[in-house]
Amino acid sequence: MAPPLPTLQARTLPVELIYYIIHDAWFSLVDEEWGNRWDFYRAVSLVSRTWRESMASIALRCVMIQTPQDFSNYRLLVKRRWGFDSSSKDVERVAPAARNYFQRSELHIVVSDWTCPSSTGFYFTTDYARIPCYIPACKHISVIIKELPSNDRFILPYRPLFDFLSQYTTTKELYLLWTYTHINRYILPTQQVRGVTYLRVHEYPRCICHNYHYSSGHTHDHECFSYHLPTLFPDLKHLHLDTPYILKCLSTPPSVTQLTLEAPPIHYLPSLGYFSSLMGWNIVSALSLGLFRRDDPDAPRKKIVVNAGNKEPAGWRQALAACQAHDVELELRHVYVTPPSASE
Repeated sequence: MAPPLPTLQARTLPVELIYYIIHDAWFSLVDEEWGNRWDFYRAVSLVSRTWRESMASIALRCVMIQTPQDFSNYRLLVKRRWGFDSSSKDVERVAPAARNYFQRSELHIVVSDWTCPSSTGFYFTTDYARIPCYIPACKHISVIIKELPSNDRFILPYRPLFDFLSQYTTTKELYLLWTYTHINRYILPTQQVRGVTYLRVHEYPRCICHNYHYSSGHTHDHECFSYHLPTLFPDLKHLHLDTPYILKCLSTPPSVTQLTLEAPPIHYLPSLGYFSSLMGWNIVSALSLGLFRRDDPDAPRKKIVVNAGNKEPAGWRQALAACQAHDVELELRHVYVTPPSASE
């Protein structure tokens, strides 16, 4: 008897591998051009049902909203998966079952595309305050902030952002990433953001109070956005600064117990090669003016962590002496690889 003819069998990748492939590709779009995101979503969804379901799941685990089209697409995604809350009569909201799912999701927002017509005042093209109606919870929020207009009582450019943030009371991690160095004068929002215990900031907004009122530079306007920004997070425990900032020009709530400073080896001298530096933080002056002062001597010591290269940062010994004098713990972590000098 002749052997049976071979048959063609459909072969596909394991579901777990498909998920990891799409996951890595989708996450790469956070730092790339956002406009191509939905073209990628549609292309992946056409491959097969398995790829389509994986793509939808990943998009809801890593939510990225920059434009009104992003907002509209996510509204449709949550509607298809959970539907809307029939008990919410005045405001359209996703069904309550979605909350548990989004507790493990990340939310990435780009604050941009604003207009300021004289007749209607300042507004963004994306209504950020409505995002929590469809993404009701998340474990981490990352906000990329494009250049904003100067502030006054009429514009208040940060009010929409804090209207949005204040609705996420169970989110513990927040990353505010300014894409530019700026010294515009901004008025402090009135909304506090409860629940955030870890705040990371890139290009901390510069304070210019001393340019307007104060010759000493140590007194700040009660609405100074730069100085009072950390106090908008009353549950904050860990403040993490990516880029140098004069520490005496910010106020931390009493709950903060750790300050992390990024000091990569980006400075160069022919005699030293590449090295890290603490000069841009002015730790000594900040401690003398009350940073991390403890009113209760029995309270745990507060800590400053410096992430640097494999060499001791410039200004380390002065910072260490100041911390010892003010009973603040200072820890150096060698996390960056120091580039070789030209002679090596």
